[in-house]
Formats: sequence, C-alpha cells, structure tokens
Amino acid sequence: MTPTSTDAARPALEIRDLRIWFRTDDGAENETVKGLSLSLAPGERLGLVGESGCGKTTTILAALGLLPANATVSGHVLLDGVDIIAGGDRTVRPHRWTDIAMVFQGAMSAFNPVHTVGWQILEALRVHRRFVGEEDARVRELLDLVGLPEGTEQRFPHELSGGMKQRAVIAMALACEPKVLLADEPTTALDVVVQDQILRLLVELSERLGLALILVTHDLGVVAQSCTRAAVMRDGEILEEGTVEQLYRAPAHPYTRTLFESTPDIAQVAAKPIPDPSPVLLAVEGLSVEYAGRGGTRRAVSDVSFEVAEGELVALVGQSGCGKTTTLQAIMGMLPGATGSVSVDGAPALGIRRADRRRLRERVQMIFQDPYESLDVRFTVADTIEEPLLVFRACRDRAERRERALAALEAVGLSPAEQFIDRYPHQLSGGQRQRVAIAAGLVLRPALLLADEPVSMLDVSVRTGVLRLLAELKERERMGILMITHDLSTAAEYADRIIVMRDGGIVESGTPDEVVHRPRDPYTRLLIDSIPSPDPARAA
Repeated sequence: MTPTSTDAARPALEIRDLRIWFRTDDGAENETVKGLSLSLAPGERLGLVGESGCGKTTTILAALGLLPANATVSGHVLLDGVDIIAGGDRTVRPHRWTDIAMVFQGAMSAFNPVHTVGWQILEALRVHRRFVGEEDARVRELLDLVGLPEGTEQRFPHELSGGMKQRAVIAMALACEPKVLLADEPTTALDVVVQDQILRLLVELSERLGLALILVTHDLGVVAQSCTRAAVMRDGEILEEGTVEQLYRAPAHPYTRTLFESTPDIAQVAAKPIPDPSPVLLAVEGLSVEYAGRGGTRRAVSDVSFEVAEGELVALVGQSGCGKTTTLQAIMGMLPGATGSVSVDGAPALGIRRADRRRLRERVQMIFQDPYESLDVRFTVADTIEEPLLVFRACRDRAERRERALAALEAVGLSPAEQFIDRYPHQLSGGQRQRVAIAAGLVLRPALLLADEPVSMLDVSVRTGVLRLLAELKERERMGILMITHDLSTAAEYADRIIVMRDGGIVESGTPDEVVHRPRDPYTRLLIDSIPSPDPARAA
C-alpha cells in the first residue's frame, strides 16, 4: 500500500506539546515529558534517541494510551488529523493496534508461553474484528511478510529463536494494518547478525507499506542504519532534531556530540601496544558441554581452549546460541557434566568439592546478562550489593558494608549513590538494574570477573563509563576479565584479545587489530559486516 499525494501532505502522526506527570506515593507530581512535539510523515522512519529515563518509552506509551493510572497527560496526539487522546481511553481504544501499534521491548516476554504463535496473532485479529472469515490466511500472510517459514504458526514461543520471536512480534503488531508503528528498543537483546536482519525488515516494511515508524533506541548505529531522521531526547525534552546526516556531521547540541563520540565505531579500531606477558589466571583446555534432549545429546561447547592472564580483558564474541554463556557457566562450576580442564590460578575448577567451589567463587564473580532476572525483587539495592560481603564474610561491620556498597554504586555511575541505595529493582530502569548487578559483582574485588553481556542494556555514554571502569580495574587491580558480547565493535575497543565462537567451537582469535582488519574466517567477516556504523555514509 503506497500513500497517495493527499495522504502524504498530512502527517501520519503528530504529537503536540505533550506533557506527562507521574504522581508519587507522597502525592508529589514529577514531570517526565515536558512539552514534546513531533511530526511523522507516512513512510518516514524517525529515531527517538536518548538515555534511560529521558522519557522515550513514556512518550510512545502515552501515544497509545498505555500509561499507568498515576500518570497525568496533557497535549495532543493526532492520527490523520484526529486527536486520539482527547477523551482518554475511550477515544484512543478504537485506534490502538488498528491505526497505531507497538513493538514492545523484549520479544522474549511478549508472548504467552502456553499458546502457539499463530493462536496469539489470531486472537488480535478476532478482538479487533479484522479479516473476518479470513483470519488463518491473514496469519500466514503476516508470517510470510516478516520472513518466517511455513509451520511457525503451530510452534510455541519457546521453540523460536530470539530473532524469530522478534519477527513474530512485528507480525502481530502489523496484524490490523496500522499506519503508524512504534518500536521500543526492538533489537536490544539480539546479536548483531539478527539485529541487522530485523532492522532491514523494518526498513523494507516501512517502504513497502508506507508505514510511519518511530524507533526508540539508545544505539546511534541502529538509527544511522534504519532511520531517515532522528530526535535527541534528554530529561523529557527534545534537544535537537534533523536528518541523521546532519546530527552526525554537525550536531547543534553538545549532548548529541557526546552520544556520537561514545558510540564505538569498528572502522576506527587501531593496533594497540602488546603488553608484557603476565601470569595465566584462567586456563581452559578441551572444555566440552553436552545437553541431553528428546532427540539425544547435543554438544553446546566442543573442545574449547583459551587462557586469560592477570590484568587482561578477553572478549568472547559470537551470535546467540554459539556457546558463550555455557562456557562461562562451566567455568563457574554450574554445569556438573562439563568435561575438560579449567583452572584458576593453577587450582582446578571442574569437579571440585563444595568447600573448594566456595573458595573459587570468592575469587571468581559473574555478572549475568539479564538484570530483570538476576536481581531479587525482594532485595533493596543495598541488600543486593552487600550480600556477597556477608556470604563470604568479607566485611562484618554494617556501616562499612554500606560504605562499600555506596562506593560500588558510584563506581558504576549511579550517582549520587544515596538516591539509589534503598530502592527496589522495580524502582529502577533496565540500565540502572544492570549497573546494580555490575556493582554487586565488583564489590569483592575478585581476581577473575566473568561478564555475560554486561553493557548490552546500557546507554552509550554509561556503557562507555562502565567499560572504562572494567579497563581501569584490570590495570589497577590486575583483575582478569572474560567478557561475553555480541558487539564486536565494543570488544575491539576495550579488549586485549578477541575470541570468536560459532556452533560451540572457536573459529579464530587474536588482537582486535588482527580480528577486525585481517579476519581469517568468513564468519568473523559476517559479524563485522553486520555491525551498524554511527556514520550514515557507512551504515547502509
């Protein structure tokens, strides 16, 4: 469906002077969006860029009338010239999903696990009484549209990969033929190859269907690859707006310049001086892990060998499912069936007694990927960070524990720490939760840190700060760090060595300069080519 010239003359979506307040438990009202205005033409793709807490997601939820009861909204959201929020839920409900739809952040939790994907898309069509009598054909058409194979409609969400789930979520959002699609961080949890596929899909759908798209993200490379225009948000306001080319070449606001400068660019990776040899801290030799399933055993990690020296940061890079996280779990002794040899400071780490494993875990700490699952919802931030100090009896004095927790929060950019120390996880943004998880992993000052995608959910400027913190710790404390990431550009900027994994094995390793500029394996070249560049001239 291509928009006519008359349609194109009127914005598909117009937001005028949007203001949003949230009422707190003590009756105060905090203004989080402050007079925001945006206009979006049919077929146009706008990147809404900013750091956690700036109001991006709040803005698009307001446009759909999905804010919680303690929110107060003023202003106008116009669809095809009609103010859809003027009468609250009564006026926005007829347009929700039919004229304006949303792809929520986190495809992993977007589906009901007890129903098939096809059933859930059918439900959306039946609720809105669209394609009556042709629902099954429409489901197949939608799955074809997003590139999912025949039979996907009969599969349950857990049977799909992360990329397939994200495509299915997009299919569901498009079910009722909306004119406007709001996508909230649609590629955050995806590896670079799948991210590249999803972004290309969104661009293709926008062009083919005349779909107006707002892409909420903190990744400027994603914006440069997929959007025609961008608006930069901070503290509930738009600081500047223009084409991606304008914002990259000549940003008017210093904050925009800071965002671009904080975004790693793999094209700028340079050779680093080779450090003097250091004692080996972690030695992995012939590590293999098998899982038993209905169809027999499946080898998730196959004969993997590598080392991490004191004061060295090694990045383990590869797509989802290649065995990176399984490797870290085996090193931590979390997988009893792992075979091979793993040693930390010369002491074996596989198949050891419980008492030895306890001593190992005091010297080896792990930062998990998803802070929504790794943080206990019943614990305050103080409880979470102080727990390792209590478990390993590293600090018996209560006042000293609190001081160390405050210092850890400051170190990961949660400042002033006093504002966060007594909060619960539900009172934190995703990026703030991840920083708390990192602080808890660092509070013991371990000899070896295993970090599973430690910055994947962080804003670009905070990401830079955390990675610099890790680099500083490895230098100052001689801490060894094994970091999992699917972002090869981040690995290239901060790692001393890069190990590339595929299908449970290592395909190549080397210095960042060697891996990026002289890759030996075609798979490494695929990873490099899939990384979105913040430079629009190189992002296509």
